[in-house]
Amino acid sequence: MQSNKIVLFPISIDELEDLIRKIISAEINKKKVEDLMDFKQTCVFLRISTSTLNVWKAKDMVPFRRLGKRIYFSRTEILQVLKNSNYARIKELIND
Repeated sequence: MQSNKIVLFPISIDELEDLIRKIISAEINKKKVEDLMDFKQTCVFLRISTSTLNVWKAKDMVPFRRLGKRIYFSRTEILQVLKNSNYARIKELIND
């Protein structure tokens, strides 16, 4: 039989607040990482060729970020840019 024990130990308010901040920050960072796509994933998502994405990136038409030597694209940021443009395939992407 497994017993569920609750272990209590003294912790200050400051320590508790710090612990809560760390947990929330970790969850937010996890969501941000899940939102990121690499070059190939972005091409598939947008249904475009790698050369088209290279041109768009070079012309700063799509937001991207570098993490080390790798380039990543945020799905949320790309959809926002597309919503603000007159990109013909935006309805297809949003409805998928």
